[in-house]
Amino acid sequence: MSIPTSQLETWTNPGADDSATTTYNRVKNGLESSESVLEEKEKSYEVYLQGSYKNSTNIYADSDVDLVVQLNSTYRRDLSRLSSTQKSKYKDSISKASYGWEDFHADVVETLKDKYGSNSVTEMDLAVVLETDALPLTADIVVCQQYRRYRKFKNLSEQEYDEGIVFWNLSTDKRLISYPKIHYENGAEKNDSTYGRYRETVRLFKNARSYLVSQGAISEDLASSFYIECLLYNAPSTKYKHDLQNRYTEIVNWLVEAQLKSFKCQNGIQDLFGNTTEWTTGDARKFIQKLVDLWNNWYDY
Repeated sequence: MSIPTSQLETWTNPGADDSATTTYNRVKNGLESSESVLEEKEKSYEVYLQGSYKNSTNIYADSDVDLVVQLNSTYRRDLSRLSSTQKSKYKDSISKASYGWEDFHADVVETLKDKYGSNSVTEMDLAVVLETDALPLTADIVVCQQYRRYRKFKNLSEQEYDEGIVFWNLSTDKRLISYPKIHYENGAEKNDSTYGRYRETVRLFKNARSYLVSQGAISEDLASSFYIECLLYNAPSTKYKHDLQNRYTEIVNWLVEAQLKSFKCQNGIQDLFGNTTEWTTGDARKFIQKLVDLWNNWYDY
């Protein structure tokens, strides 16, 4: 028995975002205040949302707010796509930085502790977690440095690159690179190409995942929100039908037959499966099959 349209409609609904907006604004204002260590050092940086609240794919189960604090005064780069001549021009034009990610990370943590108290700030491997009664939601803060994937360099006035972020795992010292701004832009374009159906579809499948977890059908870590969004990004826009039941079956049936190894993240740059992420095609296949089972056996769940 198929999933009723009324249930699918419920799953497309967005979660409340007032608390997320308040949390973001308070953290941003605190970091950018005149008393901030960052302001005292006169470094160029920016604070912005990423994740479900930024991408309008948040559901009621979402709680933590994902923020990026990005250093722009200095940056890391990938020159591998430049010719030898362009690489030489780049190196002749750029001087070595004296203030980098480690310095910036320490200054962000110090600013947050000064503002909210040391007990409210926890340095995790991949993010700084800020949890305090002064904020309605917990903030997961990625402290990073601008990353440039160069496509062209002639001089400082004539250069082209994809802007991403880079940061390091505090325990393993592994470097991590992502492209949150491009992720957002591509998601917005996908939403336009599907007549506004992409973002609500991501919410639908995120809620389906939460339902499967609640029923003990899958583990909570089988498919993260980010992975689900990237998975659906690869589905052709023509599969996003107006009728929700048709949309669900068209997308899931397409995923069943798809060559997952060729999938890209929503940024369109990094592979979804491989060195970039820890998700495997095997886990993705398990998740897709559970979506099939959920449709075929709705009343057994």
